[in-house]
Amino acid sequence: MPEPQAPPPPRNGMGLAALILGITACVFSFIPFLSEFLAAPAAVGAVAAAFISWDRIEHGTATNRADTIAGGILGALALAVIVLVYLATHGSNSG
Repeated sequence: MPEPQAPPPPRNGMGLAALILGITACVFSFIPFLSEFLAAPAAVGAVAAAFISWDRIEHGTATNRADTIAGGILGALALAVIVLVYLATHGSNSG
């Protein structure tokens, strides 16, 4: 009789990547020059990685729901801050 196979290990890399990129994006989103060139790509990457990880969670191949949600929210928050910082520093000076 063959031995039962163990389930494959969870694929949690994308959720962890979303969390790390989201934290990085939030840290650098308040610094005007760095927010455009470092935080913006990190924030977009965090949101994208969170979507991929969420798909893996729904299919049962990943288990890090909290990391995925936190990374996606931090990435989206960083994008909002980046837009506000950009508008504050590059806005038109009418007057």
